[in-house]
Amino acid sequence: MSNKKKIVVDMCLNIIAVTIPVAVLQLIVYPITAKSIGGDSYGLMITIYSVWIMISNSLGNVLNNIRLLYENAYLKQNIKGDFNILLGRWGLINSIIICGIIIFYCKGLYAEHIILGIIISLLIITKDYTEVGFRLNLNYKAIVVNNALQGIGFLIGTYITMKTGIWEFIFLIGYLLGCAFCVIKTRLLKEPFVKTGLFSKVNGDVNRLVIATIISNMMNYADKLVLYPIIGGYAVSVYYTATILGKIIGMLTGPINSVILSYISKWQGNKKRILNKVLIIGFLLCLVGYVITLIVAKPIIGLLFPQWVEEVMHYIPVTTINVLLLALISIVSPFVLKFCKMEWQIVINCVSVVVYFSGALLLWKFFGLMGFCFGAMIGTIAKLIIMLVVYYGQRQ
Repeated sequence: MSNKKKIVVDMCLNIIAVTIPVAVLQLIVYPITAKSIGGDSYGLMITIYSVWIMISNSLGNVLNNIRLLYENAYLKQNIKGDFNILLGRWGLINSIIICGIIIFYCKGLYAEHIILGIIISLLIITKDYTEVGFRLNLNYKAIVVNNALQGIGFLIGTYITMKTGIWEFIFLIGYLLGCAFCVIKTRLLKEPFVKTGLFSKVNGDVNRLVIATIISNMMNYADKLVLYPIIGGYAVSVYYTATILGKIIGMLTGPINSVILSYISKWQGNKKRILNKVLIIGFLLCLVGYVITLIVAKPIIGLLFPQWVEEVMHYIPVTTINVLLLALISIVSPFVLKFCKMEWQIVINCVSVVVYFSGALLLWKFFGLMGFCFGAMIGTIAKLIIMLVVYYGQRQ
């Protein structure tokens, strides 16, 4: 198989891999759970899950991406180490942060939420890091199997949730199965717990990318995190429902990110022409996705979330644009990460978050939830423009 064909096949496999657990959550688990636990509790669940993704998923993906970028350096020196130390350190930091945030959103010390929340967050960070073992070998079939197990776990967890009323079981079982598969198949956790000569440089890049990634994800998940304390769980439920179809369509472009980084981690030169082509394809996919979303939104939302369909339809045209722009950003991101200085990650995301929060909160004050949607879109557009300016400016 030629290299170009393999890249296309791997992108398709990664799309399938990402689609399975997300589709299971969005199309099966969430509708069942929303009807079972009600708008406020459902909003809390979505908010806490957003916290896990913003913090734990970010940390796992940072270690994953840095491992990809430095793998050749470790192989050339024939050394192993560093990453299990970093995983342990960030796992501890992750646990402390998650504990504090859960206490804040639950408005009290609820042992059930805190203990399960920390366990799930550690499963997420471990699963996201160890999955790099498959990416290093470009083994996207294994990632499909891994995510299929995770999807099955979500379904099992949903059944347990219906019996116990504890919604954390959805994510506990799902990530437990996915994490177990990664740990067993990659054996990355068996690498030596030692520092190498590359530790200082790797640690510095991890720290910078952690800051940049968490700031970036504040844009992706701030809608749930900010809306919950301001307006309450019901508003989060309505807003999140309005983004569901856009996120499913966005899965066609989002998985391109990790495949691109897996391949360009092995490239040595400037691949500006590659970005031009990928960007055009991504834009066309987003355009088609937007049209499809507008056409199918009402019947699908009416089927999955009939209790909110009329209210949700007001926001879908705007929220879908924002979600698809985020998918487009995910295509540009690995190029900036590979070919531009790591410091740009912090600059790009800091400026973008300032624009995002300023626009979203200001417009929310005057126009309510619709204003928040437009403000969020403005922040996302600003980030895309800044990333393109930085990338093309650096590569001249």
